[in-house]
Amino acid sequence: MIGWIRNRLRRFGTARGGNVAILVALGSTFLLAAGAVGVDLGLVFQERRKAQAAADIAAMMGAIDPTQANTMARRSLGDNGYGSAVATVDPGTYDASVPGVAPANRFHPGSSPANAVRVGLSTAVPITFGRTIGLAGSIPLRVVGTAASAQFAAFSIGSGTLQVSNGITNALLGAMLGAQLSLSVSDYNALLGTRVDGLRVLDALATSLNLAAANYTDLAQANASVGQVLMALRVAAQGNSGAVNALTGILNALPNAGPTVPIGQVDPLGDAAALAPQRGLAGASVDVMSVLGATAALANGQTQISVDLGATIPGLLSTRLTVAIGERRRSSGWVRPGGPNATIQTAQTRLLIEATASAPLGLGTLTIPIYAEVAPAQATLQALSCIGGARQVTISAQTGLATLAVANVARSAITGGSTGPNLSQPATLIALLLPPVSVTGRAVATIGSTTQTLVFNETDIANHTVKTVSSSGLTQSLTGSLLSSLTLNINPIGLGPLLQTPLSATFAALTPALDLVLDSTLRSLGLHLGYADIDIDGVLCSQAVLVQ
Repeated sequence: MIGWIRNRLRRFGTARGGNVAILVALGSTFLLAAGAVGVDLGLVFQERRKAQAAADIAAMMGAIDPTQANTMARRSLGDNGYGSAVATVDPGTYDASVPGVAPANRFHPGSSPANAVRVGLSTAVPITFGRTIGLAGSIPLRVVGTAASAQFAAFSIGSGTLQVSNGITNALLGAMLGAQLSLSVSDYNALLGTRVDGLRVLDALATSLNLAAANYTDLAQANASVGQVLMALRVAAQGNSGAVNALTGILNALPNAGPTVPIGQVDPLGDAAALAPQRGLAGASVDVMSVLGATAALANGQTQISVDLGATIPGLLSTRLTVAIGERRRSSGWVRPGGPNATIQTAQTRLLIEATASAPLGLGTLTIPIYAEVAPAQATLQALSCIGGARQVTISAQTGLATLAVANVARSAITGGSTGPNLSQPATLIALLLPPVSVTGRAVATIGSTTQTLVFNETDIANHTVKTVSSSGLTQSLTGSLLSSLTLNINPIGLGPLLQTPLSATFAALTPALDLVLDSTLRSLGLHLGYADIDIDGVLCSQAVLVQ
């Protein structure tokens, strides 16, 4: 019996019949189990996409107004079926402008002023088939969406609606660019009247710099030569023949490509740089003359500008200008209220006009030195509204403190430093050896700073309406007021009654010429003595964009 059992077992172990059926049965079990798990995983992936979309939409809704982020984001989650899910809503700042920072580290929760919102959503997906092989009854999910506000305004401060004197403007702009310019008044008016999309200028620079794949933040951090900036302006201004011809004339006058300038200070991105915007975004509308002036000032740096106008000013025998300009910044780029770039300034400027004219009573030459110092004017974006398609921008603008003087000021004292020249010593107006006659004089006038809130409505924005804040106490002629207040010292003393009246008449006659030189010089530099002119370059109402 035992032998028979052993024989049967041996035959069973070596038998091959029915193996396929056994393998099919076992394989089918594994295939059915894998299929069941696959169905569950498909449900999980589908639910993850749905939850991610809900988190992204909630983040964008919250980023429209980060101060109301919690309410808006949770309402959005509820509308998409996640009202009872565990969610976190964190306002903060998002900054992609710092090189080398990983995307995961660009969002800073709790930072102020908030410009972005991160929404975290936790949920669970119930599974059916996986439980038959011992898996849990549900799989937890955690998704995160981050969006940043994309509501921006762009504005500029300066004198964008001025008329220029081509002689003075050619001399000043040419001195800063190192070129002999011969543009006409119509050329400058064409530059002043042409506005271009600031980001199209960056697009043209990308081609010139072989940075075709770069985003706008990368471009703004690069440098370009003066020639490259002017060529990019010319590309962006295509369609306006007057501006194109004027820019071509300047390019032809440049002796070389010129020094390099930081692109971000010529054509700033403002707060939008933090979003690392991709190419194709609409840019702020900037006037060509502003970009040209900023380029020239940056190219000149802190170098003193000295220009001899000779006898080109009617009524004056000769005129020399000595100018020092700080690094100027006039256009904001896309900025938001409370953002790091919401305030822009003009540059502090010091100017010495040395003019000569014929002295009365045949006493030779009358010398009139007029010193002007203009502290930076500034403007701050206070509020921005895009409700119902009706845009509104509120700007707080402040004029710069200005000082005018007739005093003994050396040319070497005209610098861009923090300390201005000594204005305590009278200037020599007339000096004759035979007969011995000397006339000295001194006058100082100060224009105070004024702050005013300006509101630009939809019509103002669409028409690029320039609004002005002016200092109080301004007279029609600043130089006339200054010269009429001169304290004169006339030697010999007996000549005083004889000279006082004709000198006053001479000063009055020279006032228009001196006004022309002072006003045209400052306006050629984008300044207006005692005024702050504000223009809205554009408003972007794109609500919010996903950044992570």
